[in-house]
Amino acid sequence: MKTKMSEEGIATQLLQESIGKNVLVKLKGRRSITGKIKGFDKQMNIVIADAIEIIEHTNDNNSEKDQELQIGDALIRGDNVITIAVL
Repeated sequence: MKTKMSEEGIATQLLQESIGKNVLVKLKGRRSITGKIKGFDKQMNIVIADAIEIIEHTNDNNSEKDQELQIGDALIRGDNVITIAVL
């Protein structure tokens, strides 16, 4: 008999498989971070190495301009994460 894996279990497995890989983490507040996942915990807090923060800006004429900041290592609180994509 097969049992369904919990959503938390699936997320943990996917994060475990992503350690050492380049990812794009979309955050609340029109921000994103790219870098390599070094680790995570059960609250889905994520440690990113060689992190680059991308801040989205929109002008009055609806043209978008992103600002990139190299920030080195970063700790991202799990409750700020919207999506994670492996690059």
